[in-house]
Amino acid sequence: MIRSVVFSTLLLIACSFVQAAWLGSIAILGVVPDISLVVLIWIAYVNGPVAGPFAGFFSGIVQDLTSAAPLGFHAFVKTVVATLAALLHGSFFIDRFFLPIVLGALGTVVKALAAGVLSILFGGKIHSYSFTDRMLWIEVAYNGLIAPVIFFLLGPLKRALATERGRQ
Repeated sequence: MIRSVVFSTLLLIACSFVQAAWLGSIAILGVVPDISLVVLIWIAYVNGPVAGPFAGFFSGIVQDLTSAAPLGFHAFVKTVVATLAALLHGSFFIDRFFLPIVLGALGTVVKALAAGVLSILFGGKIHSYSFTDRMLWIEVAYNGLIAPVIFFLLGPLKRALATERGRQ
């Protein structure tokens, strides 16, 4: 399990850097897809309730240290998303198209809700989403649409990213 968490965390950190450095060129109305979030959802769904949340927490801490967000913001959000995705482990068979779209879209809504909880707890100092703003819904659609591609690309990496339980 430790190997899976380490590889997963490194992949998530790499995705965060790619997202921050290069994905601005494919932004839609200023919204960049959250590939790190979609990868985390796959990792958590495949591995279950331990490896995914750990990888989400550790990659979130690194993202907090390299961003302007308060320490713990990304760690909390990613841990919440990963925990909820991990609870679905073994409940559904991941088809190639529909379930990745649903998981990517719902994961983005959960991300927005978790950020909203932190915003309520800590006031306006924390970035949160407005559920009436089109930016959130563009990100929901964007992450949902890229999820099948990302899930497909992660398939060959399953041996390195999945725990014994996740490979079964």
